[in-house]
Amino acid sequence: MVPELWAVAGLSALWLLLVFGQQLYNDKAKGAAWALSNRDDQDMPATSLRLARATVNHVENTVMFAPVALVLVMAGLNTGVTAVAALVFLACRAGHALTYALGVTHIRSGFWIGGVVATVVTGWPLIRALFG
Repeated sequence: MVPELWAVAGLSALWLLLVFGQQLYNDKAKGAAWALSNRDDQDMPATSLRLARATVNHVENTVMFAPVALVLVMAGLNTGVTAVAALVFLACRAGHALTYALGVTHIRSGFWIGGVVATVVTGWPLIRALFG
């Protein structure tokens, strides 16, 4: 399997980690009764809220990246550069999720910017094919 597809698979695994991590944290912070309830009590710890925002941000960025990577591979336009860019994107998303959960702001933004740049680099051959 090519690295671009490994990156997409890794993004799915990271999403699962975020979702389950958030749920486990919530269950620990709020207790078993809350976990089994309708969860109408929205008074959540700051870490829980950050994990929720990190999960939403991860999904938004994955939705932008995954189609680019998939079309790139299906079109046969993937290269060594796009492979590295895709893996950089995955690493940036993992770093973003971790720093978001820990509340580390400036470094988190750097990971986000790195992911955006990696998305553009990954998609560049598609842009060139469409408009070049």
